[in-house]
Amino acid sequence: MKLIYIMDPQCGWCYGNSESIQKVYEAYKDEIQFEFLVGGMWIGEQAPKGGAPTYQFMKQHSPVMEKRTGALVSTEFYELAQDETYTFSSFEPALAMTWVKKNAPSKMLAFISELQKAQFYFGQRFDDFKTYLSILQKLELDVKLFMDSWGSEEDQKATIGEINRARQLANGFPSLLFDKGDGEMTELAAGYFDGDEMVDKIYGYTL
Repeated sequence: MKLIYIMDPQCGWCYGNSESIQKVYEAYKDEIQFEFLVGGMWIGEQAPKGGAPTYQFMKQHSPVMEKRTGALVSTEFYELAQDETYTFSSFEPALAMTWVKKNAPSKMLAFISELQKAQFYFGQRFDDFKTYLSILQKLELDVKLFMDSWGSEEDQKATIGEINRARQLANGFPSLLFDKGDGEMTELAAGYFDGDEMVDKIYGYTL
């Protein structure tokens, strides 16, 4: 059995869903395999730059997410949304996720949570190397190894492959799929979900 969680570092609803997926993980980590996939929401030319339109978009949609999930979006994030030098690209943080998945898979969910908090709560940039280093240090991961292998051709190929797979599986971000191992997958959620309700829902599939 496997649970496949698909999210994107630039997805506000994924940020808001951090506590919910953590509840699911804590409930089932010892009996169900977890796989975390990055969705690739904003890649290349699709990625918006900061500025008035991006700020208005974030200002319109983020409060809805905050009210529903309880996750907070900071003034620093809104300032970042107005910064015309910043591009809200998913690829750089996705590369970092690929590295963690390969080198410290047990820290993957914690890294995802800290990664999104860095941008949405602290207003830190995903195009700034220091953002990743501070998270790696907090999680006691090998900073030197990360710096030496950051953006390798192997990791770029793996990231692109994962994004393509995620786009085939997900109907929205975040998504949670249940793979019982018989070749068929059940979609448990496409969008934000309540963690406690999802724990109970998954229990029904494990019987």
